[in-house]
Amino acid sequence: MNSCGNCFSDKFISDHIDNHANKNIGQCDFCEEKNVNLVKLVELSDVFQPVIDIYTIDESGSHLVELLKKDWHLFENLEIKLCTIILCEIFPEIDFRNIKYSSKIDIDHSRIEQWNKFSNELIHKNRFFPLSIPDRDHLEYLVSNLWLENDEYSKTLYRARISVVPEPFPIGQMGKPPESSVSEGRANPVGIPYLYTATDQKTAIAEVRPHKGENVSVAEFVVIKNLRLADLRNPRKTISPFSLPEDRLPQIYSDMEYLCSLGEELSKPVVPRHARLEYLPSQYLCELIKNAGFDGVVYKSSVGPGDNYAIFNDEKLEGVGVEQYEVSETQIEINKK
Repeated sequence: MNSCGNCFSDKFISDHIDNHANKNIGQCDFCEEKNVNLVKLVELSDVFQPVIDIYTIDESGSHLVELLKKDWHLFENLEIKLCTIILCEIFPEIDFRNIKYSSKIDIDHSRIEQWNKFSNELIHKNRFFPLSIPDRDHLEYLVSNLWLENDEYSKTLYRARISVVPEPFPIGQMGKPPESSVSEGRANPVGIPYLYTATDQKTAIAEVRPHKGENVSVAEFVVIKNLRLADLRNPRKTISPFSLPEDRLPQIYSDMEYLCSLGEELSKPVVPRHARLEYLPSQYLCELIKNAGFDGVVYKSSVGPGDNYAIFNDEKLEGVGVEQYEVSETQIEINKK
């Protein structure tokens, strides 16, 4: 049977199929997409084998498809039944329908505990010479796997500023703030300006927390030079297990919960009056990412529908226009504690 790259929800596999399709174009036997590059599934066995090898048969475990969906966000658009057929086609000698698996590799919770200890020390005990600082080389290696390729990030971004007048700010005043007036942010320490942008106007506006009736200027920026961005929105989806060297795959699996917790560090809601302290761990993380050679970091918005891009190097973006909006409504949702 033949499958296309869309079935796997994995860019590495999709690119692999496109590069090895040998002009085999047609309708996918699984998602039924037409005019797509196809591959005979058995030809993917060598690509899948290292990933399959991190799991072992376990009667009390789960079906392999369920583990692949949970651990790596594979097969996001297909039902379990179809995914199982795909695996059985890749490895015809194995009946995945009747076998359960568990991971051979333990999750390393110690690094999450170390980060939490470091965060608490940074906020409440030692600001500049913390004793519990995490392994920097290891953290930089993990972050290096979160690099977004040029075709995977938004080329148009938006920045919002609350305006006290009906007219929008000129585009020259919509970039990052001057060093002398920049306060601390989720990504930047006080005095070090970054350009905070979002993937859509609504998210950009929501991030500045306007009140009903206020005017907000929203600038549009376009990427004019390739950006090297670290994507912390969903490390399980950002990192393809198939792209990793075999000797590194177990390490990434073991540290995946750690990476996900770092992504949550950037996107968790913070009460404004506590931000000066609560932002310290995420500021450290972003400074480490910047020092590792990235131009910015991508993370989920905690208040809007889109994503946020904190850009360290704004010379690779150009402002092309500003529009003015009036906030007609804000929405508050509450949960009883």
